[in-house]
Amino acid sequence: MARRQPRRGMTLVETLMVVGIISLLVQLLLPAVQAAREAARRVQCDNKLRQLALACQTHVDTQKHFPTGGWTHTWVGEPERGFGRRQPGGWCYNLLPFLEEKPVHELARGTTGADKRARLRTMTETPVAAFVCPSRRAVQAFPFRRDGSLVNADNPDVCGRSDYAANIGDAVPVDQRAAGPKTWEEGLAWDDGSLAEAAWVAARHSGVMFQLSRVAPRHITDGLSKTYLLGEKFLPPEEYESGYSFGDDQALYVGFDRDQSRSTHRLHPPLRDRTAPRVWLKDRDDETVLDWNFGSTHHQSLGMASCDGSVRRVGYDVDPVVHERLGNRADGQIVQPE
Repeated sequence: MARRQPRRGMTLVETLMVVGIISLLVQLLLPAVQAAREAARRVQCDNKLRQLALACQTHVDTQKHFPTGGWTHTWVGEPERGFGRRQPGGWCYNLLPFLEEKPVHELARGTTGADKRARLRTMTETPVAAFVCPSRRAVQAFPFRRDGSLVNADNPDVCGRSDYAANIGDAVPVDQRAAGPKTWEEGLAWDDGSLAEAAWVAARHSGVMFQLSRVAPRHITDGLSKTYLLGEKFLPPEEYESGYSFGDDQALYVGFDRDQSRSTHRLHPPLRDRTAPRVWLKDRDDETVLDWNFGSTHHQSLGMASCDGSVRRVGYDVDPVVHERLGNRADGQIVQPE
């Protein structure tokens, strides 16, 4: 009779070798998988920028000007106040009807007194997906860090935020020089532009959406495709959810503030998100004040939308002069985007 050969199993050494090979393959593939996921999120981010830019185009079609930057951070948007200088809310609030978010925009319509203040608080607490970069954070509300600051709404504990900011131009930004009215009566001077501070603001800002702005395409003489409209904003990674960055402590529904506004001045080049000091020094022209920089969590580049609705990737190594000129709508120094 033929003798049976004994069945031979894997030795411990062979098992460990297989496990080691599999582990090595996983380590080799993981960066590629992560890169593919980040590339997909970057495409999503660009699509959101394009969505916001197209909503601005629709706003122009209906209102004849780009969204206003609103009054200041102590006011949130109100539906009965229209889309011009009478509107205290900023560009994010004014875009809601053109982003299929009209119910949020209209939440307080037809109400008065305590009911209106409560409804405006509810609006302030509501996050909107169109304003959130998928690589940075989830679509949720985050802590509101300006207790007692709102004039026309009950102050919330949490609020929706924006990862995108409007181009205010190439001037050195001065935070809240025009502090804004404290009452509706004071707001009358802002409605007609007679307030001296309002005139100062209009003369200073060379961008497209800023405090009390009402910029129409005809005002962008350097060319719609050669002028920034909005883009991703810089934010330190440790402050993504904390609300302690001075450029990310407010709701997306407030008027003009560094939370939704950025400068292209050469002191504020675009940056990839990194740890930064918490600095709030009024009127300080200093590169350490990073709350006014465009920027992103993405590798190598950030997304910027132009006034013609196009979206491009801008490298963090972009020529500071080119970046600065693209922020000015009418200086006559026309540059080609890199």
